[in-house]
Amino acid sequence: MEQKKDLNLFLKYVIPSMASMVIAGSFCIVDMIFIGQGIGEVGLAALGIAWPLVMFFIALAEMIGSGAAVLISQARGEGDLQEAQRLFCNLTWLQAVVTAVLMVPVLIFLPEILRFFGTTEILMPYALEYLRPMIWTIGVCVFMIGGIAVMRNDGSPVLAMWVECTGLLGNIVLDWLFIIYFSWGSWGAAWATITSQAAACLIILWYFLSRRTQLRFTRQCFVPSLRLIRSIFVTGIPTLGSMLAILLMLTLHNYQAMQYGGEIGLAAYTMLSALEAFGSHLMGGLAAGTQAITAFLHGAGEHVRKRHIGRMACWSSIGLGLAMWLMCYILRYFLPGWAGLDGETAELAIRGVLISSSAFLFLGLIRVASYYYQSTEQIAKSSLLIYGDGFFALPLCLFLLPLWFSMDGVWAAMPVSRVILFMLLAAVWYLDWPRSRTAKILPETETEIFSKNTIGGER
Repeated sequence: MEQKKDLNLFLKYVIPSMASMVIAGSFCIVDMIFIGQGIGEVGLAALGIAWPLVMFFIALAEMIGSGAAVLISQARGEGDLQEAQRLFCNLTWLQAVVTAVLMVPVLIFLPEILRFFGTTEILMPYALEYLRPMIWTIGVCVFMIGGIAVMRNDGSPVLAMWVECTGLLGNIVLDWLFIIYFSWGSWGAAWATITSQAAACLIILWYFLSRRTQLRFTRQCFVPSLRLIRSIFVTGIPTLGSMLAILLMLTLHNYQAMQYGGEIGLAAYTMLSALEAFGSHLMGGLAAGTQAITAFLHGAGEHVRKRHIGRMACWSSIGLGLAMWLMCYILRYFLPGWAGLDGETAELAIRGVLISSSAFLFLGLIRVASYYYQSTEQIAKSSLLIYGDGFFALPLCLFLLPLWFSMDGVWAAMPVSRVILFMLLAAVWYLDWPRSRTAKILPETETEIFSKNTIGGER
């Protein structure tokens, strides 16, 4: 009976979370398709150069949002609603301050930053046209990311999914209108994203002003707590590492693709990076949905059930990884045409998909494990997986493999680094095995969390 409840709970949170994250990952696919069709390979290459800078702000937003969301879920599991409210207020304060402090210097030094990322004179106008409006309005994106994370962990994963749907549908319609119909190019792509995110933010505002949640915007939002800010940052460190790893991945791949393949290599990798982002969001949705449950169970002291949920997520990640790899293999000849690539660039992209897609076999397992450790206050283990990937395994593979295999080495860097991380995760599991075997099972009646307004029920 308990296992059936856990399965129902797992599906109730993971399915909307995965759907929500797939929708978020589809933003990259949609932009890639419309920019490739409307602008061509130059526009696609410029998007690849510009995206890491946007990812920098997204990384900070994800760190703050996920850190606060995990702590809010733990506080709710402990029944401390006042602490959850204080955490929500400090999240709001942090979102405003971080955006304001970073936005101005980035705008001032934007051309220099793009040159540092390897932007050529041909790509510079397209990249600036896309990035300037995106940076001016980055606060919209930051608020949306944090709001969705809190909504999901506040017991409303389905509504969080619909918020993402609003953004995606708006982005599809506006991309077609601004890029294809009005021919506004990269500038139109940026405003399509901004406008659709603003629409999603209106739903988030409605949620926190409604009776669907006990979290409120109050005067506490203007009074920071150093204790809570520190807790939010510490808890969000693994997520920051995960996002910075993606940023570093994009930057290093862009650089190596330019070095070994020129602008056509960069255009091919931009298509591949959108595919990787889609798969990463899919795995991240599984991990985030699981995290909302395990954080609550950890706060409630339900450690055996917490581990049971974690095992469900691990097996699910293996199945998803296999499905993504097969999908990429089957669709590899169609994907370049959807992105507006042809000729030599298309052949390069097909080769990249064939080699790089095997990374999905291990990506989900590593992502689930890192989120699980984060939600159960094992920050060191979570950070080891995240930072070990982005700042050791992947850079090492991207530096060494192209020396021997040229562009094939660029494509192979991702799957090889994932194998290294899986070996590291296996070592962590091996060391944890004796402790997990001796864990005591709590009585079934000790804690009943399936009550109204808790993680067991959507509000």
